[in-house]
Amino acid sequence: MNSSNAVANVILVRLTNPEEIDLVTQRLTAQVKNIEIATRQTAIEALPGYSAQQSTLNTQGGFTLFIGVLVIGGFFQIQILQKVAQIGVLKAIGTANPLVAASSVIQIVVVTVIGVAIGGLLAYLFSLTFPPTVPIVFNGTTSLFAVIALLLIGPLGGLASIQYAVRIEPLKALGLSS
Repeated sequence: MNSSNAVANVILVRLTNPEEIDLVTQRLTAQVKNIEIATRQTAIEALPGYSAQQSTLNTQGGFTLFIGVLVIGGFFQIQILQKVAQIGVLKAIGTANPLVAASSVIQIVVVTVIGVAIGGLLAYLFSLTFPPTVPIVFNGTTSLFAVIALLLIGPLGGLASIQYAVRIEPLKALGLSS
């Protein structure tokens, strides 16, 4: 092959109606010999290193959620430690453990929902400032998954603090027993 005979090895076809992909595929394969047709997603996934990079990003995402559980758990543990005397008083006047646990769960859920709402809004607003060259896509599915995961890790992270809250002894909490 000489340089005066240029050969195209990739041709991009943009469809005005994406639902016609099967029709266009049939027409192209009927008119061109030895053609291989791929969607944009298939072509991206075929890039060298793509699957390894996605694996790394997914692992980082998993560790981020795990760290989130630890941080949120630590936050709620500190919150419960600051309320030991109040919980002790509530238990001394007859508040049952299920009520202490339920109020702790409600507090954790409310704080988590408010935090996720503020964080999600700020992330969205910040994403609007990204130039088009930044390869980050916030679509409905990934955003919904992130929000649901964050809403679940709040109560999950707070489980240890709830367990601690129901085990508080009223007399010890008030300093009346050794």
